[in-house]
Amino acid sequence: MNESTLVSQHLTSEGIVVWTRCSCGRLRMDLIPHAGSRRLTAGPCPHGTSQR
Repeated sequence: MNESTLVSQHLTSEGIVVWTRCSCGRLRMDLIPHAGSRRLTAGPCPHGTSQR
């Protein structure tokens, strides 16, 4: 099972930025917009699709 660890989350003018770290060590950034727009993801881990 691929487990992600929450590193930090920050409220911005566009939404919430969430940084997580995969068990393999890779960082992932997700922007969860306020207005219900599509989530933006950078650095997804190829070992799993765990979402917060």
